[in-house]
Amino acid sequence: MAIVLGIDTGGTYTDGVILNRETKEILASTKALTTHENLIEGISNTIRQLPLDDLASVDYVALSTTLATNAIVEHKGCRVGLLILGYDQEQPLPPCEWVLIPGAMDLAGREIEAVDLEKTRAAVESFRGKVDAIAISGIFSVRNPDHENAVKAAIADILNVPVVMAHELTGTLGVYERTNTAVLNAKLISVIEELIDAVKAVLEERDMQVPLMIVKGDGSLMNETVARERPIETILSGPAASIMGATYLNEINDGLVLDMGGTTSDLALLSNGKPCLSREGADVGGWRTRVSAVNAYTFGLGGDSHIRYNTESGALEIGPRRSWPVSLIAQKYPYYKDELKARKCRSIGLVHFTAVDGLILLHQPGDSLELTDCQRKIIDALAEGPHTMVEIGRRIAIDPNFFYIDRLVEYGILGIVGFTPSDMLCAKGMYDGGDREAAELAAFIIAHHRGMTEDAFFDKCFALIEEKICRYVLTCVLDRSGIKFSTEDPVAHYLFRNALGRLPEEYLDVSFKLKLPLVGIGAPIAAWLPSAAAKLGGEPIISAHHGVANAIGAAAGKVMSIVSLSILNKRGEYLTIFSPWGRRDFMIEEDLGADEPLSYDQVIEMAVASATEEGIVRVKENMTLQGIEDYQVLVERKDSKVSDAYSDNIKIHIETKLDIVAVGLPVWTEEGQNA
Repeated sequence: MAIVLGIDTGGTYTDGVILNRETKEILASTKALTTHENLIEGISNTIRQLPLDDLASVDYVALSTTLATNAIVEHKGCRVGLLILGYDQEQPLPPCEWVLIPGAMDLAGREIEAVDLEKTRAAVESFRGKVDAIAISGIFSVRNPDHENAVKAAIADILNVPVVMAHELTGTLGVYERTNTAVLNAKLISVIEELIDAVKAVLEERDMQVPLMIVKGDGSLMNETVARERPIETILSGPAASIMGATYLNEINDGLVLDMGGTTSDLALLSNGKPCLSREGADVGGWRTRVSAVNAYTFGLGGDSHIRYNTESGALEIGPRRSWPVSLIAQKYPYYKDELKARKCRSIGLVHFTAVDGLILLHQPGDSLELTDCQRKIIDALAEGPHTMVEIGRRIAIDPNFFYIDRLVEYGILGIVGFTPSDMLCAKGMYDGGDREAAELAAFIIAHHRGMTEDAFFDKCFALIEEKICRYVLTCVLDRSGIKFSTEDPVAHYLFRNALGRLPEEYLDVSFKLKLPLVGIGAPIAAWLPSAAAKLGGEPIISAHHGVANAIGAAAGKVMSIVSLSILNKRGEYLTIFSPWGRRDFMIEEDLGADEPLSYDQVIEMAVASATEEGIVRVKENMTLQGIEDYQVLVERKDSKVSDAYSDNIKIHIETKLDIVAVGLPVWTEEGQNA
């Protein structure tokens, strides 16, 4: 039997499921609030809420985490020193100390400038006491890693810090993106180490001596050993887990997967049972990388999106800012509802907030953060719990319109409390995760101040959420066809609103016909997806366990290892095999070993066979490193040829690219350990 504990840390909730992989039965599931100031607390609470008997039978744990993505966006992580070989760095880099040192390869992997080890040692010495990890990125190192290897060896003699070589993280060209990848990977080493150590400590508390697997950005799994070395590969693991969960629950091969969480929604395309990956590599925190990750469209709409009216335009807005639901806060702090009652029918002159909005203190600011007198008073007023803006203003004798809190919210010190889609569902009896009376009261106050009924307010909110979902689905579909959809184009905007039925008096009747099923996952998705899918002419699919699909996706993942090689034709004189471990010329004269002359096509096939054999050996070594014994090896080949200058019927070989892929499941034994 294979019993897996899957955990997903989302923007609002941390989900946990115990899955029987053989029967596909969900043995137990739970949710706990994600604790942004300390993700471990939310993970620990999730595990503690699961039944002891089911936990005792778990064979391994699979974790999907937003930690790496958040750390990059929030500029967190360790201090990094970067050594650049062979090219002038002109574009901006992720935060790091960097030094340019001599040493360069050309496109063919041949040395054109020797690496200067003396200057290398001086550069490394200059990092002493300033960095916690070092990244190395050389021009064309993916074609010949000798320089990066030599620099790493030199570092080992000087500083005892983790060292990251760019060529080991990606085999694709693009030195700038490869450098970003190396720097970010180095920055994340301490972040992921802390997470892994903390999760393992939580497991040990429950006497769970089981392997820990981490979800990668492409939806596959890696064990903790690999995760500690390549933490960059965990970026976007949340969207990847959502697609894997949707596939596992619904057994579909093609479709659009919409994952609506608390803070954001992710939309991704599923093709032939696999998530579509970003062609150029994942973009996170504004940095383009060469990390293979799911191509997800993320937009600021979720169950906890802040609902308010724009004070300048008067338009209703939902998101992108997240807020703590009024109903959830009132459930935990009942006095918050009393503060709302005190303002029920009173006119409140707030410019930037609604009358139901408030603040909650998430954690105390550090000593290095300079605060204004007003900001310090606000933090002191929230020491015992959250309050409405009006109540805070009364307590500190300052008009809430003069609260300058954006920086404190951005740093995660303060959280906004406000009306959200979750409150809408709670007020209508469709969600029991909060105080329904408080949700109804908040809806009444906002609607009353706008001169409308609660039902009319709900209808406007529902229509706007539906419109946002439809717009992003349409954006995703059109982008796949190379078309950029923008509602700023008056014709596109007109056709879009017409198709949604927002222009009933027009003479033109426009409608959509979505040819792919729209698969919905996430706790609030059932409330919004059916109507949005109907507007798009598509089929909505919502499974029974859609609320914890991400955790299921983590539990259902497989371990995958990929080794990429290329065989380049050098003007018909010889072939060069490029691999992550070096370059090798496949000489025609020496390597044929044939008694009779061979055609050039036969020579190419011999080189491809040789490279394939090398790749299979390496990919098997990678699977062994992760404790995987039962796996399948696949070879994906792509040949590039051009027409002969004298005849279109003759094709000349230019390059062959090979991907050696091994896929398998973590191995479990009766003791629950990797075999």
